[in-house]
Amino acid sequence: MKEIKVRDAMTPDPITVLPETPVTEVAGVMIDNGIGGVPVVNSEGDLLGIITESDLIVQDTDVKFPSFVHFLDGYVFVPGSIHRFEEKFRKAVAATAEDLMTVDVITVDVDDSAEDAATLMSKKKLKRFPVISEGQLVGIITMRDIVKLISKDIPVEGTE
Repeated sequence: MKEIKVRDAMTPDPITVLPETPVTEVAGVMIDNGIGGVPVVNSEGDLLGIITESDLIVQDTDVKFPSFVHFLDGYVFVPGSIHRFEEKFRKAVAATAEDLMTVDVITVDVDDSAEDAATLMSKKKLKRFPVISEGQLVGIITMRDIVKLISKDIPVEGTE
């Protein structure tokens, strides 16, 4: 059986938002289109980041001050707690897509196998990846796309 490529499983031409899009509008786009995440692109279509439902939920959570320990008349912050605090605070006060988006986006290429994409989803515990071809955003592949393959009894892994 032929190996299924990401290009054969992805949703082409994904819905996107611009960096200046207000957060409330981003939420509306996601709700209106029944999607759990949306890539953020510039006017040339270059991928800048991604916003997911989880990012929107952070806006409604309490931001906890970084953890620290009192030691020798000083305070030592627990490693990583300052970064987590800064990230949560930035997202909690976000007004635009650029303020809210995750910038370290994991992407897959159109020529990657669907099996590799599914494995990456499982390992990274993520539900969607923007799909890139020659550096340009061309689609998005989600867990739902992988489940569609399985429901059609198409093996995700191939033997070529």
